[in-house]
Amino acid sequence: MDERKNICVVICVNEKMTAQEKIKEITYGIEEEGIPWIIRYSDESRLEDLAHLASKDSQLDVGIGVDESAFAGLYHDKLPEGHLLFRQKLSYTLEEARSLGVNAARMVKGIPFRMGGGNG
Repeated sequence: MDERKNICVVICVNEKMTAQEKIKEITYGIEEEGIPWIIRYSDESRLEDLAHLASKDSQLDVGIGVDESAFAGLYHDKLPEGHLLFRQKLSYTLEEARSLGVNAARMVKGIPFRMGGGNG
């Protein structure tokens, strides 16, 4: 990861993950709430580590990790390490992937989460 922190939600994706349409849906959800985002790729394999790396790279302290198996997790740097706020398999509907992005942005904004596309 870069030494500079980004003023955005960071999405840290395992470099072997192939379901790019799901990543796009996550970004659409973040955009829907008006928050900037950036995608980083990593050889890290554990979902919790990817999400933690993403939050550490964000000045907003909010990160999303996506592993090779298309599991995604939302993490805030103030949470206990390894504790994902939301964890879900991205093989479900595109709306669920978008909801994860919406909830990441809402975490930044401090407003209630959109339920129905979160824990799973």
